[in-house]
Amino acid sequence: MRTYKATLNLRSASGTPWQADTLFGHWCWSLARRKGEHFLADVFLAAYHAGIPPVILSDGFPSGWLPRPLAAPMPSIGIGQPKDARVRQARGIKKLLKARWLTTEEFARSCRGETVGPTTQPEESMRTTSRNQIDRITNTAGGPSGSLYDFFEYCHASVDIYWRIADGYEDMVREFLEDLQVTGYGKRKTVGYGEVGDFTFGPYDGFPSVVNSNAFVSLSCFVPAMSDPQEGYWTVKVKYGKLGEERATGSHPFKRPLVQLEAGACFLDPAVREWYGRLITGLSVDSGVVQYGYAFPVSMHLVK
Repeated sequence: MRTYKATLNLRSASGTPWQADTLFGHWCWSLARRKGEHFLADVFLAAYHAGIPPVILSDGFPSGWLPRPLAAPMPSIGIGQPKDARVRQARGIKKLLKARWLTTEEFARSCRGETVGPTTQPEESMRTTSRNQIDRITNTAGGPSGSLYDFFEYCHASVDIYWRIADGYEDMVREFLEDLQVTGYGKRKTVGYGEVGDFTFGPYDGFPSVVNSNAFVSLSCFVPAMSDPQEGYWTVKVKYGKLGEERATGSHPFKRPLVQLEAGACFLDPAVREWYGRLITGLSVDSGVVQYGYAFPVSMHLVK
């Protein structure tokens, strides 16, 4: 598999975070329309069910940034120093722990086991707006069921998505990105959210070469398989998914809750593989529905 990078220039905010499983769902719809449901189920998804995924993709990140590995080394507090100096150092470490992003250069240093103190962070990408809920009886924003609610918008000028692609699938990925320009991405794309402009797509060799690699950091939210490493550092979130496109208006549009490990999770493994995780089934009453749960691993040296 070869590594690629796509940079999508965006024309609007999106109503959905740029996550690998959502992108994968959009791609499945694209393949079903371009190549038919037979190809999607019996060729493309069958490879994932067999444990030989032809394409692994990352979450989408603010262009030029990558998630901070959760196991990144932190500077130590100097023993024997005056109390005010130790307090300043502790505050600095606390600030580092809150940093979510690293530049690509800082990410490479962190993967090599160096202590990295990010000096900047990208501009805040999420904002909250207030929307009216329409009362379908009176067709107004008032009444017993009409009320204000918060809507989250994710604002990026551009996003980077990383791919590991088996031979023969490069054109399919490019076609999917072209389809995104037409359909948009995520929630409320039909009213202008998630609008994708032009994009670039090509081979990428910017990930660091780590000679003493003993672990990996994931660039995507994922769900570990039974055979995956268990010793590491991670944070979890619960995803409440929903079916897309035509199935979003069916009688059972919602998926069962799914616990995922967030991007930036790190696990010890002396021989880093091209992927970890698995394809998830059983989240919907529709047995054909699956959820992407693979990790996009990058080798790193984890200082124990």
